[in-house]
Amino acid sequence: MKRALSIVVLGGLVQLTGAAATPVVVPPIAAPDEPLYATPTRLDRIGRILAPVMINGRGPYRLVVDTGANQSVLTTRLLADLGLLVSADQSVTLNGVTGSATVPTALVQTLQTGDLIQHDLTLPVLDNVMGGADGILGMEDLDGKRITVDFARDRIQIERSRGQRASWSYLTIPATLRFGRLLVVDARVGGLPVKAVIDTGAERTLGNLALRDALLRRRPSDPEFATTQVIGLTAAEQTGEMRRTPVISLGEVEVSGVDVTYGDIYVFQLWKLEDKPAMLIGMDVLGLLDRLIIDYRREELQIRRRPGS
Repeated sequence: MKRALSIVVLGGLVQLTGAAATPVVVPPIAAPDEPLYATPTRLDRIGRILAPVMINGRGPYRLVVDTGANQSVLTTRLLADLGLLVSADQSVTLNGVTGSATVPTALVQTLQTGDLIQHDLTLPVLDNVMGGADGILGMEDLDGKRITVDFARDRIQIERSRGQRASWSYLTIPATLRFGRLLVVDARVGGLPVKAVIDTGAERTLGNLALRDALLRRRPSDPEFATTQVIGLTAAEQTGEMRRTPVISLGEVEVSGVDVTYGDIYVFQLWKLEDKPAMLIGMDVLGLLDRLIIDYRREELQIRRRPGS
């Protein structure tokens, strides 16, 4: 049975091409085991993690923490507040969940998240990134770092990874880094093995057509879906099917009752994940956790479930 429905799904940018400047990182003055960045955070209107960021010494501005983004992004509203102009002669190609677009850039002197300071950045500019955020905080220059998001206490922390193992209260999920810092883990959906991309910049979880078809072969009597419009970072739209999905297993964590949107989504082609069952895990699933740790040095997730979940 087919039901009509329209939704919006926002994912982070995945690849940036063009003549963007190479960021320079000032070595932090903290001791090796001290946090680089520890601050309260909150969720935006569509449930994504926001972090306060200083730009050119002003702020803090609220940027979406996006593990699917290899580059930070500013909005035109933020540019106006900073008194910056877009570069008329320099643009970049930005790839989002549903398509790509050529966008203007702006030169930023400093972008600071705690003691991690980047200088002389040429960043892409968008009219908006949905949800009311001022921009996107990408994963550039986070090699060897460790990000902790405490959903229960609304706190985010960035520190240098010392290769520490997860404590007894956490579950560990090995990850593979693709295209630099894109996190891919082995998951299961209804018992089917699936490649899952962890994307904190996405509002909702997406699945490719290979996963949809594999599930339908197992459950041919479950035809009900709702037609959806998927809107990504570049504002390009694609049509998908929202279906109630069997249990999603991430290691020992199982999540049930998730409505996943399936389609021939551009991002799966970009990631070369269109031929085998794959999905993008968004904040509708990740936000159910008590704490999420991403350790880029160990190449793993360390997750803690909410008590009683």
